[in-house]
Amino acid sequence: FRVRIPANPPNSHSSSLSFHRASALPMKRLVIVEDQTAIREMLVEILRLDVNYQLVGESGDGQSAIALCLDVKPDLLVLDAKLPGLNGVDLLRRISKKLPDMRVLVFSGHESPVLIREMLEAGAHGFVEKTAGLFEFKKGLETVANGGTYFGPAVAALLRNVVANPSASN
Repeated sequence: FRVRIPANPPNSHSSSLSFHRASALPMKRLVIVEDQTAIREMLVEILRLDVNYQLVGESGDGQSAIALCLDVKPDLLVLDAKLPGLNGVDLLRRISKKLPDMRVLVFSGHESPVLIREMLEAGAHGFVEKTAGLFEFKKGLETVANGGTYFGPAVAALLRNVVANPSASN
């Protein structure tokens, strides 16, 4: 059972409020920032079917993503780390202070200790590698959306190694 008041097109910038009866919580307003068109379109199609999220925008580059996020003020951002024009770290540094309540899940094909540290310092709440499965991505998104921190299996293994062997991360 899902009620949307009012029903908006996916890229609408309206501030409507949607509820999911099972949780009685508002749907999370979601923006997807991914430069690879096929991946972005797949994420959009998958997440449009999820009653917990309302897609309010999508972008394929860092500069337009800043404007989009500042305009629609999403609750949740799915962010690729490597973007044309302005990378994910710099994008997040620019908007996280202006949108302090926005939750951020990094979804990237690039995972290194330096990148993960920079994304977390910039304001990310989780990081899932693109080699993880859809279930892992959705689990990470749900955890981050609900206030938690989440790392995909490869990122968790990398972090575990860095913590266990700090000299190996330099």
